Amino acid sequence: MITGPAILLAFFFASCEESIEIEGDLVPGGNNTEIRYLEIPLDMNHTAYDSLLISTNVAQGASGQIFVGHQNSSEIGEVSAEAYFGALLNTDFVRDSLPQNATVVQTRLKLGLNYYHGDGFDKPQNFIVSQLDDTLAISGRLYTIYDEIAAGNRISLDEEISVNPTDTIPDYVQLSNIFGRNLLNLVKNEDLSPVEIYNTLRGFKIETEAENNNLQAISLASGESFIEIIYESPLLDSLKSVTFNISGSSFTNVDYTPSALVPSDYSGKKSFDLSDPSKAYYNGLIGISPRIDLQNYLNFIDTVQFLQINKAELVIGSEAFAVTENASTQLRPANSIIPYILTDDGNVAKQGEDFWALQANFNPNGAPANPTQATSPISLAYDNNKKEIKGDISFFLQEIYNNPDLWEEEYDFMFTGQFIRRNETPFNEIPKINIGNFDNFLVDKENIKLKIYYTTFK
Repeated sequence: MITGPAILLAFFFASCEESIEIEGDLVPGGNNTEIRYLEIPLDMNHTAYDSLLISTNVAQGASGQIFVGHQNSSEIGEVSAEAYFGALLNTDFVRDSLPQNATVVQTRLKLGLNYYHGDGFDKPQNFIVSQLDDTLAISGRLYTIYDEIAAGNRISLDEEISVNPTDTIPDYVQLSNIFGRNLLNLVKNEDLSPVEIYNTLRGFKIETEAENNNLQAISLASGESFIEIIYESPLLDSLKSVTFNISGSSFTNVDYTPSALVPSDYSGKKSFDLSDPSKAYYNGLIGISPRIDLQNYLNFIDTVQFLQINKAELVIGSEAFAVTENASTQLRPANSIIPYILTDDGNVAKQGEDFWALQANFNPNGAPANPTQATSPISLAYDNNKKEIKGDISFFLQEIYNNPDLWEEEYDFMFTGQFIRRNETPFNEIPKINIGNFDNFLVDKENIKLKIYYTTFK
């Protein structure tokens, strides 16, 4: 008879391709139990959201990035990202220390690039920076991927730079010194507050020409990305500088033209399928996600009189998954995906959202960490060794078995790149999704499944 810790060893070392029969006192009933392994395929179509909130650094939970570049795929379509940002004078700069006869030596934009996707990074790119015609809000407004502000004068020089993802050398876009002199004049005018200077500048747009098939993200973290004016003066014995930090409600505008797989009339909150219904596609930047039905799991638990889940994972697998990281190519599968629970009308179910968060609120030994504050949803992460994107949902599925009323018939779940921002119940507006990186995958639907080890009666 196998008892105690030996049962766990039998579970971990057994083949996952067959049922694992044991005898013991694991559950009431004595020698009448067995451990089994099951893979449950999941039915799904797709959904998309029109209210994506992209990388503002004033929104709690946002990723703190703005994207620029292009991504072209014959199957998925063409994605073009343009970054918008404001510039706020560094508060540490002492304005009356700026000499009246200061001469601009160099004006440049430091790109604090912290994410790359695509290939051709060894080819030079032309980053075009323009000043906006209208003012980008410094706070209060949350922009989405469909927002666009008209841009006027170009302030960047016509100069190509090579972005090297494996190098630590900073990337700078050279700007016009005429623009730099205008900035110094604003700094000298102490009648203008930093906010008034911000509004005078209105904001900026950065884009790249379409030749390169890659995207990169500009970090909004303090000190990572900024406009720098380097100046000299006869009164100074060395060059000095003043910086404007990237600030305000920075955001990414995305233009997307679907191609072969994605229907041209796709839109937010309604279900649609790809032209090849055997495929599943996810893209964290443009908001397309599989909308997954849990009915096959519900059908399974209806057949089981006693169920104790030992281990359950939501798994997305593909032999094509791989990580490529070199100076010219940066490709990897989705690195962090968060599932959220939807109702039939496409809104986020508050009950489901809080319930899904229960999974993340347990200690490794299974004890609840803080049952009254289950607010962080579970996430799926990429495992390069197994070529899988997966997350542990053992407690989540167990709770559905223990209390089926927690999962309503209308519920589905979808993947997002970050946390959903929503109004309190009842919903008055479409929830906004804080999107993460250009995480994406295209797999056969049959490769998205539940993998469950469970104990039951014979």
